[in-house]
Amino acid sequence: MIKQIDWYGTPAYTLENDRLLVRICPAVGNNVYSIHDKKLNREMLRVPSGPQELAEQPIQFGTPILMPPNRISEGTFRYDGREYRFDINHATGNHIHGMVRSQPWTVTATGERDGKLFLTSILRLAEDANVQRQYPHALELELTYELEGGTLRHQLKATNRGDTKAPFGYGLHTWFLLDGQPEQWKLQLPAVGSWELDDKCIPTGTIAPLSGRFEQLIHGDSLEGHNLDMVFQIGDYPCLAILSRDDVEIRYSGSSVFKQWVIFTKGEAQDFICLEPYTWVTNAPNLNLPEEVTGLRGIEPGETLELEVKLDVIHS
Repeated sequence: MIKQIDWYGTPAYTLENDRLLVRICPAVGNNVYSIHDKKLNREMLRVPSGPQELAEQPIQFGTPILMPPNRISEGTFRYDGREYRFDINHATGNHIHGMVRSQPWTVTATGERDGKLFLTSILRLAEDANVQRQYPHALELELTYELEGGTLRHQLKATNRGDTKAPFGYGLHTWFLLDGQPEQWKLQLPAVGSWELDDKCIPTGTIAPLSGRFEQLIHGDSLEGHNLDMVFQIGDYPCLAILSRDDVEIRYSGSSVFKQWVIFTKGEAQDFICLEPYTWVTNAPNLNLPEEVTGLRGIEPGETLELEVKLDVIHS
């Protein structure tokens, strides 16, 4: 079933079947802020105490939407003859994590079709003056969350309603719980290499082959002792991260437009791991590399770009 709820004074929605209970707050960034696994009776995500905490720290909980994802060096880049200046919102003097992480989305449809529960909402960037002064494009973002069995889909349509080509980067920053037991969890992450980062976590442009324990992640490695804040190049592998323990496998995947992973454990892995699929690498517009490597792309006037992120929960 699907229903609207009052989340401490803020409207939110639940999608629920016999496997999962999913909570979504369109009013604060359209964040999937809770996923409850009913079979294991466990929360899967880092959940905020309420909408106020989510609004104050929108990147720290649930499933923040990043557009564009991660850092832009000094908040500036040039694309297609236009200069962009984003707010400096990080102590390193860079912009980080984009402009839509806490914006309210407008719900346009809810219901059930073919056994799938869905919630669709829209964010029109042309209507947001704060976005327009940094990113002057009339993108319309239509996002549908769809729940079927143990599968939650995040389906985005990004349509350019303006008359200029819009540079586009997109990502999610999903906080999965490790329950304070990293030794019980294993991560499998097929990737061809990791981006070398400078002291401000900006890619230098060099992609190093994986070695040591990082190479073990390709086939799966225990998270115990891992301290990860890394950007991985997917290459020809599918966009797929598998987080598992003896009783459950969480498969997190993206469509082919996703070219990079950021994996973040907030220090040595203990309570959380962030699995972050990105369409472009950190600071992509400022890297002098082919777009097929960085993931940088533009959406032409009238064009719609579609992408999907899928979460599958499989019990042993």
